[in-house]
Amino acid sequence: MANNEIEELDLISAMWILASNDENHLITYEGIRERLGLNAEFESRGLVLKRRELFRLGAPFGELEDWKTAMKGGNRQPRWIKTIPDQEKQLEEINKFSDDTVFRSQFRANRGSPPSQVEVVTWGLEHIDRIRKGRIASREATAKSWQMWLVFGAAALNIVVTLWLGLRK
Repeated sequence: MANNEIEELDLISAMWILASNDENHLITYEGIRERLGLNAEFESRGLVLKRRELFRLGAPFGELEDWKTAMKGGNRQPRWIKTIPDQEKQLEEINKFSDDTVFRSQFRANRGSPPSQVEVVTWGLEHIDRIRKGRIASREATAKSWQMWLVFGAAALNIVVTLWLGLRK
């Protein structure tokens, strides 16, 4: 489980960078899966929900409909839409876009927000790193606690065995 937590933070870091720097500030969960090489069952929305201090759900009012209109005209299509060979299926996928299928960086809140400044991206990565270090420190503290109890138990067992052997003689 510990490695899964760290891998999760690595994925959140990658999602943060994409949401902060992408040409389009609206990011689709399907696009994240495709761009990060994750399997189709991967629940990227769950990661966004866990880190709401970094990500916003949905799109500014009216912007999603404008984007869908542009995509239907062949503009501003994410790569994963472009790779669908059948135009009917492309249109079907575009029509599925809703506030539940997109997210964005907390710092790209407004309609048509430009990519984030380097300082903002750095802040997010440092924030994620602080979480990672906190989790590692917590695991190390737990391991040290178990280690202490193991040493205490071994010492107590040693005393009991020594007393028992002493009484047998």
